[in-house]
Amino acid sequence: MKFSIVIPSYNQGEFLERTLLSVINQGVDTEIIVIDGGSTDNSVDIIKKYEDKIAYWVSEKDRGQSHALNKGFAKATGDIFGWQNSDDVYMPGAFKKVLEVFEKFPDKKIVYGNWYEIDENDKVIDKTYSAPKPRVPHFSYEGFDSNLQSMFWKREVFEKFEAFDENLHQLMDTDFLFSVILNQGSDIFVKTDFFLGAFRRHQDQKTKRDRIDKRALDEQRVIDAKYGFDKTDSFTKKIHKFSYVTAKFTWLAKQGGITLALRRISHAFFKRAGHL
Repeated sequence: MKFSIVIPSYNQGEFLERTLLSVINQGVDTEIIVIDGGSTDNSVDIIKKYEDKIAYWVSEKDRGQSHALNKGFAKATGDIFGWQNSDDVYMPGAFKKVLEVFEKFPDKKIVYGNWYEIDENDKVIDKTYSAPKPRVPHFSYEGFDSNLQSMFWKREVFEKFEAFDENLHQLMDTDFLFSVILNQGSDIFVKTDFFLGAFRRHQDQKTKRDRIDKRALDEQRVIDAKYGFDKTDSFTKKIHKFSYVTAKFTWLAKQGGITLALRRISHAFFKRAGHL
């Protein structure tokens, strides 16, 4: 089975080479597709350096990350799809582990795993343990605790999804997961405890660790309306959130220990409290 990995890129030359090598060094049949938004740094030089390993690339102005992803996946010819941001990386052996899981569970269509958080110098600064399964409808109110940088899906999943919403510039991944879970079912997911990827924390990243910006909040409201989720102050939503947080604490404590579970739950609470 062949992987197709789409890498949307824009002015991440500082990290892009490490992203590319994390794919190239997997040692399995992989089609790399780089969609650069017209970077003005050294990104294109890096892309050209590995051009013989890249199936397709382009550097031109686009309408944002969702547009870049749609352009990239339109070129994908593989059996298993993945999306990796140009400042994040896959962990060694990730692709082989994904193939093993798909072989063991041939009826599953999405494999996801845990992931690290790393700094500018690739030092691990934290670990994140994904939820053992999508919890519907709890996911719509508190999140799935998954990361598309540690997730892979079969071609047919994306063909049914069709395209990323180009009006979304930060929560296109959330919208993708909502759509798949609600329209294709949660039974197509299977988790591995392997750490498949690493999400980089750095000063210029779009997704901040300690805050939720206004654009993300606005996009969350758009998504809530799109899928008919309950409003923030609804009793139903509060019940689901409590149920999800309880379950989250349990799996975090089981996999990462009580201290990690308490830290993650409290961090999420205070992060959201700043926007109430």
